[in-house]
Amino acid sequence: MANKERKTEFEKLLDNMQGVHSKRMNAILVTMDDEDFVVAYFKTLEFSAPKLQRREISVEATETTLIIEHVTTLAKDLKEDEKQGDKAD
Repeated sequence: MANKERKTEFEKLLDNMQGVHSKRMNAILVTMDDEDFVVAYFKTLEFSAPKLQRREISVEATETTLIIEHVTTLAKDLKEDEKQGDKAD
């Protein structure tokens, strides 16, 4: 039962952070000097939207050489090769 009550209180806190406390925080931010505003703004931002985890993917580039050789055989050369093959048998 206590766990459900705690969850309910947490849900209330979250609702207030997006409602009543949000309006109050905006009113406070409006009254601050620039330097204080920047500090408070980023602390609030970090609390409300935690930093995303940075991922680096490292892929080493390797050079690939592709050699394409075009070979053309004339039909008459094929016939001569066939004849020579028959003679060898």
